[in-house]
Amino acid sequence: MNASEINVPDALPLMGVKVTPFRDYGHAIEAVSGVLGSGSKVFSAAINPEKIYRASYDSSVRELLNRAEICICDGIGAALAVRALYGHQIGRITGVALFFELIRAAEKRQWKVFLLGAAPDVNEDAVSKLKQDYPLLQIVGRQDGYFNDSESVVDLINASGADLLFVAMGSPKQEVWITEHREKINAPFCMGVGGTFDVVCGKVEWAPAFYRKTGTEWLYRLVKEPSRWRRQLALPKFVWLLMRYKMGLIKDF
Repeated sequence: MNASEINVPDALPLMGVKVTPFRDYGHAIEAVSGVLGSGSKVFSAAINPEKIYRASYDSSVRELLNRAEICICDGIGAALAVRALYGHQIGRITGVALFFELIRAAEKRQWKVFLLGAAPDVNEDAVSKLKQDYPLLQIVGRQDGYFNDSESVVDLINASGADLLFVAMGSPKQEVWITEHREKINAPFCMGVGGTFDVVCGKVEWAPAFYRKTGTEWLYRLVKEPSRWRRQLALPKFVWLLMRYKMGLIKDF
């Protein structure tokens, strides 16, 4: 089944990886709906400047990201790179916001949800918070990220009959886990969500609307958590990488 049949637009190559050019969140939700009605299985990964830069020198990360059928444009830097290289804008679809959009759609359309990953208390509190905020949501299973037997976890997911599997293990660990087990996982849609469960339960504050709208969540997080400064060192390296692509000094891998 090709992408157009499930309303997933053709991916754009972007500096060695790829990005799915959704128009907006509604477009992304309908694509997921198409997946659930098609009998296919889709893995969604988030693409941001940090991952693009890492993929430029780490072929294992590059191959991992390119195995995902959906690669959302998670960072403002990725969206700006598309504009610089292709001359047009695409919708920025952040992982946290897409998670909440999918949860709302799941409650309305009765999609079954499984939450995997994070610390035991975070996982439990996230489930409780979602049940409180979305009383009709079907959370059919959960498992924190502290487990040793992946096969039993896959069995648990499959026994739940989940339609949507959200995996919160941090990147690239969550993408590695999904890729290694996706053939055995029955859930049609799997998505790595990083620290989203921490946001859901309130352990980590979601950036205010202004920062989300302007794509500067990274700045808000840096101010709140100065220890993240080392991760931000990838940003100037990403900009330099983009400049070299723009000048034609580098071609896609």
